[in-house]
Amino acid sequence: MARSRSADYDSQRDRILALAVRAFAETGYASATMAALASACGTSKARLYHYYPSKEAILFDSLDRYTARLGEIVAGVRAQRLPARDELHALVRALLVEYRHSREYHVALLNDVKFLDEPKRERIRSREREVVEALADTLERAWPRRVRGSQRKPLTMALLGMINFTFAWLRPDGPMSYEQYAELVIDLWENGLAGSGGKPSRTRPAPRVERSTIACAPIDAPTKH
Repeated sequence: MARSRSADYDSQRDRILALAVRAFAETGYASATMAALASACGTSKARLYHYYPSKEAILFDSLDRYTARLGEIVAGVRAQRLPARDELHALVRALLVEYRHSREYHVALLNDVKFLDEPKRERIRSREREVVEALADTLERAWPRRVRGSQRKPLTMALLGMINFTFAWLRPDGPMSYEQYAELVIDLWENGLAGSGGKPSRTRPAPRVERSTIACAPIDAPTKH
């Protein structure tokens, strides 16, 4: 007879995922053991095995759920059938709100997907490509004269670069909130694409700035293992 699941099975599994992914982000997937993950999750190794047979299973389930969530966010925004620029603004806002709560999952997505076997890795990569293509399509509809041909991919990657690496420096308790940063990205993007018309601007000598006037804060990005 199959072992019945407890009433709180799903909530306990979700808790294990969140704590295990945090451990991956802090120590690196390669260094994590099931014993260490059990300790990080505040449970026994035997109980952890009740939920997942291996750390790869934990990693895959976490990334599978996370990328599915990102896909749902993008699909939900696009289902509203907003004008293209409004759709882009809504996508930036919605993704950054999600990133505010999902830093560890995003770190695992960037650093650890390579540890999955090929079929699982391709499933995750396919989801990522779907999100990228959705953003590219929105950009192309918003600025059809600018986002086309050889510029389509660089401009899409430029936008993703502005929002995907916030895990490395933007903190929920910092001087700028994720919501404020979303508006900054939107403003920079709108004014940037509305500006030069695709023609390289004539560079000017950079103004001389006294070194002592610049405050350089280190980026405490997780180390790749």
